[in-house]
This record gives sequence, C-alpha cells and structure tokens, in this order.
Amino acid sequence: METINSLDEPIFSQTEMENLVSSLDDYGTEVIVQADQTIVDYGEISTSMDLLTSGEALVEINVNEQWITVAWIKPGSIIGEIAFLDSNPRTARVIARTKCSLFRISRDSFEKLSIDRPEISQNFLKRIAQILAYRLRRIEQFDAIEQGREDMRKELAADLHDQTMSELSAILMNLGLMKYTLSSDSELLNQVDEIVSMVKNADQNLRQLVKEKGHDDLALTGLDSAIVAFLQNVDLNPTKGDTEIIFKSNLGKDQLPGPVSKDIFHIIRQALLNSLKHANAKKVVVSIIWNENRINFEIQDDGIGFEEDNISNVPQAGHFGLLNLKLRAERIGGNVEVNSQLGVGTSVIGSIPISRNSDKLNPEIIERKY
Repeated sequence: METINSLDEPIFSQTEMENLVSSLDDYGTEVIVQADQTIVDYGEISTSMDLLTSGEALVEINVNEQWITVAWIKPGSIIGEIAFLDSNPRTARVIARTKCSLFRISRDSFEKLSIDRPEISQNFLKRIAQILAYRLRRIEQFDAIEQGREDMRKELAADLHDQTMSELSAILMNLGLMKYTLSSDSELLNQVDEIVSMVKNADQNLRQLVKEKGHDDLALTGLDSAIVAFLQNVDLNPTKGDTEIIFKSNLGKDQLPGPVSKDIFHIIRQALLNSLKHANAKKVVVSIIWNENRINFEIQDDGIGFEEDNISNVPQAGHFGLLNLKLRAERIGGNVEVNSQLGVGTSVIGSIPISRNSDKLNPEIIERKY
C-alpha cells in the first residue's frame, strides 16, 4: 500500500490496484460513473465497497439543508468501507467530480471470496483496516485540535469584546471629562488629544481582531480578500518585525466552496505565522495560483530553516502545527509538503484538486507587498 510518511493516507498504488482487480475479477464488477453523477447517495442502504481506479470524486455531507464538500477522493482510495463493514445506511453522498472508474465488490461476493480464497480476503481486510484506522485517527486528532482552537477563539473574542473594549470606552469617557478641567492648559490638552487618538486607534484594532476571531467572513469576502485582510493586519503581530511579506495571487473574486476556502486560508495563515515566529526571515513569499484543474499554493521564507529528519514523526516531535496543515489539506483531497534546509529557509507547498471555469483561466497574477 502506497504511503509517503505517517501523515499521508495509505492508498493503493497503481500496481496494487491492477493486481487486486485481477485477483478479484470473478467477485467484483467495473462501474463507470460520469462526471457530476452520484456514486453513492446519502441514506442509501447498500453494503458494496468501491475502489476508485481512475478519476476524482467529492464526499459531501448535508448541513442545514446545504451540501458541503468535505473531501476529495483520488485514485487508489476506498469508498464505503464503513457501510461495507456495519451494513448501516450511508452517512454521506459521493459525487463523481470527473468521469470515474470503480471496482465494486458486494458483501455477498466478499463472503463467497472468503470461502473460496480466504488468504486473499484476509489480506484485503487488513488493508481496509489500515485505511479505516488512519481515517478515524486523523478525525480524532483533527477534531481535538480544531475544538481547542475554536474554544480559544470564541473565549478570546468574548474577552476582548466584554472586558478590554469596555475598558477602552471608559478611558475615552474619562479623557473627555478631563479635557473640561484643562481648558486653559493647551500643552496638556494636546497630550490628552494624542492619548485619545491612540486609544481610539487601539479600539479600532481590537474591533478588527474581534471581528476576525469571532466571525468567519470567508464565505462573504472570498479567499483572496480574506488573505489580504489578514496580511493588512499582520503588522499587529509583534513577531513580524521588519520581515517583508509578498503575496501573489490570481484568485480575483472567484469563489471557492466554503470548506476549501477555510482550510486553505488557515493553512496559509498558520504557515506564515510559523515563519514570522520561528524563521528569523527577511522575506516571506506567499503565492496562490488557481489553474484549470487545481489550486497550488506556497509559503516560502529565507529564514534559518530546520532539520527535516523527523518531519514524518510530527506527533512525537511536538510539531502539531505541521500536523494540522497536513490534516486540513487531506480532508479536502489535497496535499501539503514541508521542505526545509538549515540556513536556507523553509517552504510549505500545497495543492488542492479543484477545477476552474474555462472562461476564467489565466487571470492576471497580482502581487502585493506588506
């Protein structure tokens, strides 16, 4: 089974898929599904399992009567392993994003295989167990990380709004009253006016932080605008220092599915903050380019870098930030690689498979500096 390191989902390689289909030819069938057609539907009661041998598919769940894409499935992946094992209705629907070829095996056929060729059936189940264990472990880790961050985000927003901003308002009121007692002292009045200006500026900055921490505007503004807004406020981060940030993008106003925008935004945000905090970099270049079939993004710094030897051992090494980047990319069907070299710098490179309308291809790449 193909795998790159401990952070990558185990999938069947091309050779393994060919051998598997050949050995199970008498027990399964090839199924062709055209683009935009349903492979399996939500609530469907079926116990068949599919091996995606070519094409790409989308996993969607229903949230508040809207279908939300939560993952992309690529060749070598298994579809429906849980329904195959527990015989319960499907909890998501899977839609072919492109024309797909699948090798489908039913529970009845597999039971026959278990009797006829027990060694093959046992090995197949071991592979399925690997995939299932991986997916459950990643869901558990990701949910724990995300829940912790969500709780902290809401708590911070509430504290800023309820306490700090209220205190700033009280300071402004007291300063206003103070001005009446200093009407004859122009020097002190000027100082008070300066303080009032500083407090108002701090109040505005805090309101922007509360807005960023307490709300998710990605669905309204789009990914490009959300990144620009974040970079415009990154000067508030004391770790930025004199680091120059260059942002290159051809997204324009094109909208991505909500989950995709959110995860790409947080990958870029986390990678950039990592560079500002740890890299000692003079320059960080953030680029995100959407072409016909995928979005490619990169966060590259010229900082101190680090040893790559233990990147695959992320949980043990304590690099949960890197783990989170991988998990976010995986759940939307993409990938993220971290490349670093001591004294040279670090690059976080990612790619998400998602098509762009042909009439919007090759838009201008806009470069901004911060």
